[in-house]
Parts: sequence; structure tokens; C-alpha cells
Amino acid sequence: MENKKAFEGIFPALFSIYDENLNVKKDSVKKLVEFDLKGGVGGFYVCGNTGECAVLPARTRKQMLDAVIEANAGRGKIMAHIGAGHLDETLDLLADACSKPVDAVASLPPALMKYYSRDEIIDYYKLLAAKSTLPVYAYVTPVLNCDLTDFAREISEIDNIAGIKISIPDYYSFGKITRLKGGALNILNGPDETMICGLAVGADGAIGTTYNFAPAHAVSMYEAFRKGDMASLREKQAKLNKIIDIALGHNIGYWKAIMTTRGFDMGYTVAPATQWTSEDLAALKAKLDEAGFDEISRV
Repeated sequence: MENKKAFEGIFPALFSIYDENLNVKKDSVKKLVEFDLKGGVGGFYVCGNTGECAVLPARTRKQMLDAVIEANAGRGKIMAHIGAGHLDETLDLLADACSKPVDAVASLPPALMKYYSRDEIIDYYKLLAAKSTLPVYAYVTPVLNCDLTDFAREISEIDNIAGIKISIPDYYSFGKITRLKGGALNILNGPDETMICGLAVGADGAIGTTYNFAPAHAVSMYEAFRKGDMASLREKQAKLNKIIDIALGHNIGYWKAIMTTRGFDMGYTVAPATQWTSEDLAALKAKLDEAGFDEISRV
């Protein structure tokens, strides 16, 4: 199989937006997609960790993918995350994604946590790659209790594995993985707070949570790197990290509330996550304003 680098640039790991009955709010999804496309992103990563894959039922995840496809209208590339807690659900989500106009699928390791052995995880990706009619993207994450470069090397040899999303802070290993197969793999940086590091060691782009609300800023970071303007990139990374510092360690509801402070209807967050009060939002907005959020969230 010819491995083309289909995903280059910035891809928001979209927030899933739904109501108390876990039905997707299509109008709200459309508003978010339009905002991010206006900011210049290359497309969307749907129903990953940021999209609450571990807690949403398959029906809501399918609705979310449909809503993004409709709102995107062919303008950006779409990667559907199909990993789930149970293999049957993963395969159901895989079949659903393969029946729709998306560009690739991806999955966290099976069960979405540290549960299976290295060889079992490799067998999992072999199964997905064999069953998928779309290119498959694997993950290198801290839950892998093995030599990461060796794991990635074996994954890269699986037919129909097009790339890897790398979500580790070890950029020595990250750099070695980008050089596998002569650099032919499509490598995407995971940690938003160190996008600069991922790009520096060879990532083709980045998938991240903060690109939901700072799309143009993230795109400007990618463009600064492409131009070799590292001083500008360092400055922009520092500005983004001021916002990350505020939200780091909080649950997904907190991250979604950042969008709410800017007028987005972010719907509900699956119980037992705390639902936000107007007082909570006012306090969050004050912190964001002090950290320069208005500047980095502009499109």
C-alpha cells in the first residue's frame, strides 16, 4: 500500500455536543465546524478522547460523525476515531465509518486503557486494518507498556496502517518513530502543549483539544514552523500554554465550558460530570481573559 500523508496541518479533536438525552445538537456542531474552518484548520478528528469516546454510546458517536460530515461539506478531511471499550462496538463503529464519506479511521489501543499486552495490541491493529476499507491510524500513548519505537516499527509494517498519532512526552522516541519507513508514515502530534516539539522532530501536523477554540492561532503555529520562524512559534506556543495551564487537570466539561464563555452552545456533559453554573462560567471567563484568551481565540 502507498502511504500518502493525507493529514498535514491542524486538526481539532472535536468536542462532542449533545443534549441530556445524548442526541447530538447538529446546529451547535455546525457552528463549531464553521468556526474552525474559518480559522484555517485542515479538517477534524471525531469522537476521540476529547469527543468523549469512553462514555458516549455508539448511537451518539454515529450521530456526531454524521453531523460533522454534513457541516464540513467536503471542505476538510475527516478522521473518525472508532475505538471503544468493547471490540464488538469498535467493529460496529468501524463499519459505520467505512460506509460514510470520511478520509480515515483511528483507534486508541483496545479497551481505551492499559489492559492488553503489546502483542495483543498489535493483533488488534492488524484486525482493524484488515477489516477497514479506509486508511487506519494507530496510537502511540503512555498506556503502551513496551518499547515504543519497536512497537511503532511493527505497527508500521501492517498493510493499511497509514500513520500514527503520537501522544507521549518522550520526543526522543517520537523522533525515531517519525523516521520509520524512511519517513513515509503520516505522523501527528498529540500533546497540544508541546506541538512545537512534535513538529521539530518530524510530525506532519497535530490533532488537539485546544484547536477547537484556537484554530487560527494553532494554524499560525504550524505555518510559523513551515517558514522556519522558530522565535514566533515559541511565542505562540507560550500563549497557547497559558490557556492550557488553566484547564489542565480538569474534566472534559471544563474544557467545553471554555467554548461556552465565547457564546457556543456546548450542550450537556455525561453524568456524573459537573454541570456548569453561570457563576462558574463567569469565574472561568475572568481567568481566560487575564491569560489572553481573546487574542488566541480570534479567527
